[in-house]
Amino acid sequence: MTIYTLPSSSAVLGSALTLRSRSLPLVPAAPRLSVPQRSAGTGTASSFPCHVWGFYPGDVTVTWLRDGRVLTDVTRSAPQRNSDGTFNLTLTYTFTPTASDSGSIFSCHVTHSALAQ
Repeated sequence: MTIYTLPSSSAVLGSALTLRSRSLPLVPAAPRLSVPQRSAGTGTASSFPCHVWGFYPGDVTVTWLRDGRVLTDVTRSAPQRNSDGTFNLTLTYTFTPTASDSGSIFSCHVTHSALAQ
């Protein structure tokens, strides 16, 4: 796959345009994952980000789990393309813990075609 970009100085009407190509990776790249260690206090809203980066192609499934169950009240950033053609995104779970949440295990799960190889 090749992406063509226009230099910003080429945006003049009626001028001939020169396209420059930039090659993207054709080999799948497995996502890398980062979940910063956080602690949450009872009664205080806390956000837990799951950063996923360096993956290609851009189709990826990221989910937050609580004790193995999928959490649906999450915020997902739009995938951003990096200069090397890979992608990154962040999935954030925000909640206010109660005493009954003590001992719960939260985890971030990623599914991507490069991980199946």
